[in-house]
Amino acid sequence: MKKQNVIISLVIGLAIISVLFSGCIDNNNEESPSENVTIKGSSTVLPIATLAAEAFMELYPNITVSVAGGGSSVGIRSVATGEADIGDASREVKQSEIEEYPEITFYDNKVALDGVAILVSKAIYDAGVTDITMEQLRGIYNGTITQWDELGGPTEEIFINEREEGSGTRDTFMELVGLEETVADSAHSANSQVKQAVGGSEVGIGYAGLGFIDDTTPALAIDSIAPSEATITSGDYPISRSLHMYTNGQPTGAVKLFIDFVLGEEGQDIVAEEGFITIN
Repeated sequence: MKKQNVIISLVIGLAIISVLFSGCIDNNNEESPSENVTIKGSSTVLPIATLAAEAFMELYPNITVSVAGGGSSVGIRSVATGEADIGDASREVKQSEIEEYPEITFYDNKVALDGVAILVSKAIYDAGVTDITMEQLRGIYNGTITQWDELGGPTEEIFINEREEGSGTRDTFMELVGLEETVADSAHSANSQVKQAVGGSEVGIGYAGLGFIDDTTPALAIDSIAPSEATITSGDYPISRSLHMYTNGQPTGAVKLFIDFVLGEEGQDIVAEEGFITIN
């Protein structure tokens, strides 16, 4: 009888150990849950967000970060409606947007500084138009200045490029230059398209972020102040702004991890590499 009890006890003990061991195996093989972070908005912030997402996912392979453009207004609206966790914007949230979504707390995660550069065709720059006043810039876009020779350039009509409505770059430009409307010949959905249009023309002008200046699309100085990291950081360059990643309230979880990454050393290196100005 005692022998039978020992055998029964042994069997029960082995069964318990087997269950416990099985549980350990399951726990060890269990992958950490995956998470998704969705980002939409400004085409200016888009290259920062895209490269940061790629680097971030290498560090956190169980977190998927999806990035899309659409403009600053799309970014802010997407956060408000829950379509995105992060809304990229190249301007601050408007009072009208705050009033439209009173239940939303637009939390401002500032990630970089930038200037709106006035790009011109290389032929115009080489012809001697390298510096204009703010009044002259306003005159080009409101139609009171129509020829390059009015600014010391060739006798050619100015071809004016701008961004489409809803663009944070456009909102910043219009506000700081003092315009309600323009007589632009062509409107574009992205800074890269403005650069392409100006660079492909002999008589073009347009505006885009600081990172879009190069030899094919040089930038004009405004009132003798050229756009640069130094003049934007100091506030001397008159068309300067900050870049933002808005969230609904303070970020938490995977969203906070991503924004902390962008604000950290590696993320700010990406900001600098893309031609923007770090905030650290």
